[in-house]
Amino acid sequence: MRNKLTAAAALAGGLCVVSGSAFAAPPSYPLLCRGGASMRIVVNHDVDGNGIPGGTHMNIYFTPAVQPGSVAEPGPGECVWLDRTFRPGEPSVMWIRSPNIEFALQVTGDGCVVVDGSGLRLNVEGTQWSAEANDWQYLVCGVMRGELFTAHVYNESGSVMVITRVRP
Repeated sequence: MRNKLTAAAALAGGLCVVSGSAFAAPPSYPLLCRGGASMRIVVNHDVDGNGIPGGTHMNIYFTPAVQPGSVAEPGPGECVWLDRTFRPGEPSVMWIRSPNIEFALQVTGDGCVVVDGSGLRLNVEGTQWSAEANDWQYLVCGVMRGELFTAHVYNESGSVMVITRVRP
């Protein structure tokens, strides 16, 4: 009887390990990007059945660079893997979501983002100013200012690169 209980406990423990690893996030890899006019940011909110806004989603559309990052930095609007070129069919959009972030910008009638003495009028805010809000600000400013930025991503079913963290 004792052996049967031990075997059952070992089997249950093994199932827990398997089921826990089945839900682990895939490994992510750094994309080095340079913002620019050809990059595009799209921001949306989840909305529940009652019309109440929920989490914020941000998609960043880019052009895959022709050379790997080990050979050259990405050009304006491009992202590059550090060790290889993009494979055919790899997504050219990255995605991040948070229930804690709000995103706002000011745009003039000609479609330009307002710039004043403090720089671009972009506001990324969390329920409190947080490391997460800093990460979103880093991404947005990188795109809008044409700066280099890094996003660690994994390929989600060939449709989008999911951002797991930012910065090198």
